[in-house]
Amino acid sequence: WFLLEPLGYIADHENATSAEASSSTGHTVRVTVCAADPLGLSHVCVHCPGLTDADFSDRPTVVCSEKDLLVLSVVFIFGAYAKEGLKEYFVYRAGPGRPSLHLLPGPFPRVLTKADVALVPRDDGAHFLLPVLCFTLGRWVYDLHVFSSTTWAWSVKEVEGDVSPGARAEVSHIIASKVILLGEGTVGWVDLWRGIVVCNVLEEMPVLRFIPLPPLMPGHREGPKSSPWPIRNVSCSDGLIKYVEIEKHQRHDPDERPFDDIDTLYEADCLKKPKVMGWKAMTWYRRFSCDHWSKGSVAYDKEISVDQPMHSVLLPELTDDTAGELTLKDMLASYPVSSLADHCDDVVYMLCESKSGSKKSWLITVDLKKKILVELAPFPLEGYYSPAHPSELSNYLNVAPAEEEDTSEGP
Repeated sequence: WFLLEPLGYIADHENATSAEASSSTGHTVRVTVCAADPLGLSHVCVHCPGLTDADFSDRPTVVCSEKDLLVLSVVFIFGAYAKEGLKEYFVYRAGPGRPSLHLLPGPFPRVLTKADVALVPRDDGAHFLLPVLCFTLGRWVYDLHVFSSTTWAWSVKEVEGDVSPGARAEVSHIIASKVILLGEGTVGWVDLWRGIVVCNVLEEMPVLRFIPLPPLMPGHREGPKSSPWPIRNVSCSDGLIKYVEIEKHQRHDPDERPFDDIDTLYEADCLKKPKVMGWKAMTWYRRFSCDHWSKGSVAYDKEISVDQPMHSVLLPELTDDTAGELTLKDMLASYPVSSLADHCDDVVYMLCESKSGSKKSWLITVDLKKKILVELAPFPLEGYYSPAHPSELSNYLNVAPAEEEDTSEGP
C-alpha cells in the first residue's frame, strides 16, 4: 500500500498505469498513477489532449479508493461550462490486466466527496457499489443512494436509524468527514466529532446504527472549533476499527517548585516562564460487533526516541541539551493516520513541524507501543494541508513504486 495524495495534478504523465476514457463532451481523459514508497506521497495525474490548465477549475480530486479501484472527479470550465463548471466522475481500475477508466453516469444524488461516498467491491472484485448517504429533514432518517456497476445505474431507498435513546437524544445527525469499510457490505460514515453511522448496504431493508467515538482528550473538551483532521482520525482494516487522537498540552516544568521550599529568589525566578507546549498520542480499537473500545497505546512526545543516526541528521531541530536520548519533544505533531495493518500495531503516520520557527516539516511514522520513530521524510508544507490516506491501489498497479521517479513533490 501507499499514501495517496487527495488532490491530483493536471499533467501530461504516462506510464504502465495509464488509462483513457471519454468525457461527456467527447474529450479524451487520461489518468496516470504516480506511485511512491511511503513516506513519499503517491498521486494521480490527469491529462486531456487539446485542453490547458485554464480549462480546469481546480486540481482533480480523489473521491475514494478501495483495492484496485479509484474514483476521482474532474471539473471542466471551457465553453458553455465556463461559468458554472462541469464536474465529472471517473472510475479507474488498476487491474487485472490493463488499467481501465470509465465515466460515471449521473444524475448524482449530490456532489460526491470523500465524506459521502464509499467504494464497496463485489463478486471477488468484478463489480462494485458506490453508496452515498444523504441527510433528510427527518431525525435519523436518510436517503441511501447506491450506484451499481452491474446495472450501471443509481437507485435510492429511505433508511432509518436503529440507535439507543441516549445516542438519539445526544446526536440528531452527523456531518461525515470520511467513509470507511467494515467488511461484508457494511459501511461507516465517520463524523470525527461525534461518531460513526454504520449501514449494511447489501441488505434489502438496511438500517442505520451508531458507534460513538471515544471522548475527546481533556485538551480538546471545549468542543469543535475548527477541523477535526489535525487531531483525530478513524480507519478500519479487516473489520478492526482504529481510532487515534493527538492532544497538544502544556508540558509540566520539572524545575517548578512551590515558594515554601525556596529561601532565595533569583531574578530568573521572578520572571514569568514561557509555556512549553508538548503533545501525546493515544489509540483505541474495537470491532463493529462489540459494545466497547479497547485502549491501545499512549505515548508522549518526550517518550518517543530517535534511535537511528540517519533520523537525527534529518531532524536537526532536535536539541540534545542534556546529552541524553533524542526525542520528538521539540516537534509538534498533527494529522494522524493509522496504518493499514490488520492488527493493533499502533503504528501511526503524522505530520511533524519544528517548534523553532524554521517552517520545516516532515511526514513521520511512529510506533506508539514501542515509543520509537520508525521512519521520516522531509515534506515541504505549502498552504493548506489535506491529509493523505492509505490506499491498497499500489498492490494492483502494473508498475512498482521503485520503478517510478521521485514524485513526492508532484509534477
